[in-house]
Amino acid sequence: MPRVKASPKKCIKSNLQQPTNSWVFLLKGEALELSEQYTGTGTPDIVTLRHPNTGESAVFLFSPANNSVQEILTYNEAKRSWFIDETVKSDGKMHLSTPIDPIFLVLPYLRKYCSSQAIPLDQLLRDEEFPETERLLKSSGLKYLNMIADRKGDEELNAFKYNEEKTLSWLKKKTERVAEILKQKNIHVGSGAVSATFVKSSKSESSDSDSHLRYAHGIVSEYLMDDLSQKLLKYLNLPDDPQFNLKRKSTNPLSPNEAKKTKIEEENKSSTSNVLDLSKPEPKSAKSAAASAKDKARAKAASGSKTISSFFKKT
Repeated sequence: MPRVKASPKKCIKSNLQQPTNSWVFLLKGEALELSEQYTGTGTPDIVTLRHPNTGESAVFLFSPANNSVQEILTYNEAKRSWFIDETVKSDGKMHLSTPIDPIFLVLPYLRKYCSSQAIPLDQLLRDEEFPETERLLKSSGLKYLNMIADRKGDEELNAFKYNEEKTLSWLKKKTERVAEILKQKNIHVGSGAVSATFVKSSKSESSDSDSHLRYAHGIVSEYLMDDLSQKLLKYLNLPDDPQFNLKRKSTNPLSPNEAKKTKIEEENKSSTSNVLDLSKPEPKSAKSAAASAKDKARAKAASGSKTISSFFKKT
């Protein structure tokens, strides 16, 4: 039988369009499975709150009943995309959620407004710039707010006054707990990227403990303002060490205009520092003078010789 030529395959284009506001989001399976049992029905809400370290906008995830909150971290790498079903999402970001103690989110408000007086919690957590802050009132973690503040009045009033001694004691326990986890996970916290498998025992157990505690302080300081981080460092009896400074952003004491002006001046200074000024004669050094003497000697020795190209000329 004669062969039948196969018909060419058609290129089929899908009409499915990826929503512009879609995210690639990783959430612990346990949180999804237990959401209806412990946090009510519905879906979690993603909102923006004031970050306790920088005071700037940050993204958080609340459970449907608002009694638990998680921080959303974003992993972003250039030239990365996602293949979802029959579509390609050009935004290759990956979002991760991790639980956060809501007391860290309330702490900046307590320090700012409740240092000298007690304020009801429902009034304290009213932020016009971040109205979703009121969701923290239903968080189950705030039942431990007396760990960092003193309750004034009855439970119905729910007023608190900031207590720094309590706060430092609470932060110390948090830091020690993080340090203990670092030890259990056998995470190397020394200088250099050395695998923990090849790290010998430390010089002393106390120095190893201090290293983990210092590293844990840097992790906890991710959610503290700079001044409170320094107070915690002294409370832990640890000297300051830039090597373990894990702060996300450093505060700029200059205003935006002054910072911009300073940056431009530094760029201009660095760009012109290596430019040769041709309007001025370049000073001759002893090394350049010795080099010119050798060049003169070579020229004098080669004055009676022919160039190599002269041997290949047509006669």
